Parts: sequence; C-alpha cells; structure tokens
Amino acid sequence: MPRLTQRIESGSLRSAIAIADDGTLVGHTGLTIRHPAANAVEAGNTVVDPACRGQGLLGQLAALLNRLCVEAGYLAYLHYPTAAHDIMQKASVRGGFETGVMLDYVPAETDYRAIDRAEGRVAATVVYQPFARAPQRSVWMAARYLDVARQLYDAASLDRSLQIANDSTTAQNTRVAASFNARRGLHHVHVATIGNDFAHAIAAASNAEAAVSHVDLCLDDPGIGGAVAALRTQQYFFCALMPEFAHTDVLRMQRLASPTANSFAPKLANRGAIELLARMRRENAGTATVF
Repeated sequence: MPRLTQRIESGSLRSAIAIADDGTLVGHTGLTIRHPAANAVEAGNTVVDPACRGQGLLGQLAALLNRLCVEAGYLAYLHYPTAAHDIMQKASVRGGFETGVMLDYVPAETDYRAIDRAEGRVAATVVYQPFARAPQRSVWMAARYLDVARQLYDAASLDRSLQIANDSTTAQNTRVAASFNARRGLHHVHVATIGNDFAHAIAAASNAEAAVSHVDLCLDDPGIGGAVAALRTQQYFFCALMPEFAHTDVLRMQRLASPTANSFAPKLANRGAIELLARMRRENAGTATVF
C-alpha cells in the first residue's frame, strides 16, 4: 500500500474506484502516466470483488475511467486484456483496436478466480482506446514491420506518414531507462535515443532474472531500423505498436527468457490479435525475413 499511495500522491497513478454501501472497496481501475508528454496513458490495475461480479460493475468502472481520461486531456489510453478472460478481450474491441500481443506477460501465480486457464504465464493483448482524433505524424519504421504498421494504423484510422528506416544508426550515444518488476518478472527498457552503441547499451541494461523483457523504441528516431536489427540478434521480436504512448508513437519489442509451447499458444478471442500472434510465431521461428 505505501507504494500505491506514493504513486497516487506523485500523480503517476489516477484511480477510479467503486465503494459499496457499507464503505467497502469493491472495485478499482486506474491510469498510469508513463511519459509526461504522451497523449495516451496506460489503463490497468482493474480489480472487481468476486462477490460483486455479474452486476455491471466493470462497465461502470470503465465509463468512469473514460471520463477521467478525457477530463485529464488525454486522447486515448492503452490497456492489456488478459488472454485468460474472453469477455474482456471481446469487450476491448468495441471501441478500441488491438495493436499487439504481449506473450507470457502475466505471472503464472496470478489468481483469476474461477477462470479456466492454461498452466504457466499468460499473454495479454495490447488495445488502443481512443477518445479523440490523434494528430497527424510522420514516423520512422523498420522495413520488416512496415506492412504490419500500415495495417494497424489503417485499422485504427490514424493519420501516419511512414518512412522506411535503414539498418544504420546515428553517431550519437544511446540513452535508455530500465526498470525491473521482480514480482512480475518483467524487465522494461525505454530507449530515449538510438546511437551506434545501441546493441551494447541494450545488453548492458538487460536483467538475467527477467522472465520477459520489453524494449520501447520511439518512432521519431531514424535509427529504429538499426535498433530493430540489433534486437533481433538478441532474440527480441515484435510485440506491439503503441500510438501516442510517448511524445510520439512507440514500437515495443519483446523477448521471452524461457518460452514454452504455451507461450505461443495463448487463448485469443479476436481476429486482430490472432493474426498478430501468427506473425510473431513466424518471426520468432526465423521462418520469415520480412514480418
């Protein structure tokens, strides 16, 4: 609780909660601000008391979260429906757009209460939920992901001019910020600038204890082609396209420390995520040179 309180007081977490008549907290969801200049924030930490399920509480929390997001001036949020819950996946695309799949994202120990799920870690989809029109942007993209980026941008009706980045990097130094969540086994690296020391910087920032590693690349950096090529040599593959997630759009790459057969066979409910998963399987297996 002290950590949660600190996040709320710092402004990095804004919450929507449900209180029962007796004063008991029975529901929570919140907005996490990852990047101050972002137009889209991260929605999550959604919990509903098992005794209150089936009463429409999740929908009420979602509506309250939407209002909170709009009042704060954001254009959208990104959220991560778990592959253990078909209903959440299906509901997420009513007004949102699936732009990625994070494999092995949820720890195996997570209790879903009466939801049938496979053994091991669980995947989550990445969903872009807009409330207002995003600005037009010119973005760089690695050639291997050009087609999938076009498909995802078109599906979400985002006005993007895509420029193909070659495999070279600039002479500047790479700047990264890394964090590790030991409870979740999740390591995250945000790349502020891509330089000619990129591969070394990513290797140096890695964490041997991580079950899953994510690297976020900003799409206003022409060095993204070289960055993707370097990440592929370190067993990273496509994870998600995240519009407006930083000061620009973000490409997220993922690496699994110990993938199993279940890692690449999550139970996905929607066509968009299923198609992305098929692409990830091909790329991870090395059977396709172009994504």
